[in-house]
Amino acid sequence: MKKIANFISITGHPLLTIPVFILIVMFGSEVASNASLISFLIIGCVFIPMILWMYLKAKNGTYTNFDVSNKTQRKSLFLFAVPLLIVVTVILFVTHQSKNLCVSVLFALILLVISQIVNFFIKSSLHVSFNIYLASLIFTQNYKIGIVVLLYTGLISWSRVKLGRHTLKEVIVGLFIGIVISVIMLKVEGAI
Repeated sequence: MKKIANFISITGHPLLTIPVFILIVMFGSEVASNASLISFLIIGCVFIPMILWMYLKAKNGTYTNFDVSNKTQRKSLFLFAVPLLIVVTVILFVTHQSKNLCVSVLFALILLVISQIVNFFIKSSLHVSFNIYLASLIFTQNYKIGIVVLLYTGLISWSRVKLGRHTLKEVIVGLFIGIVISVIMLKVEGAI
């Protein structure tokens, strides 16, 4: 069961699911030049630096694991990730990208900041909160795929507890954050 849980946890890692989603949406809805620029901006300026940061910190022992499952260690992850996402969010707004893109990235930033604040009290599951948020974004494009992602997030929740990376309470807090931010974002976008 641990191998299955590990596979689900890896394939459901937000550093994998969100960039894949960005590439699919951008190249499916934008001209290639704009899709490339936006994808590079978000993936190249947020996700790749985060992956390198987490890998190097895990390799040198600063982080216990790549998931940064330690609450105290996670503080430095937030201090690294939040400024990156702020810069990208500002660039998207300043360059007048689509309202939905700007609002979606802004609310991802809000989700990250709320998770950072909550981390002072409990280590919420970022896997769960970001995949719930991702499911809500997908749901507006294709409700069938959105439901699949939502169901897979249930498996991700199970995997995080099974692997001992989170308690049930931490997963529920991540679920709650993801749902609240998703509902507010969808209302702002006019999707609900």
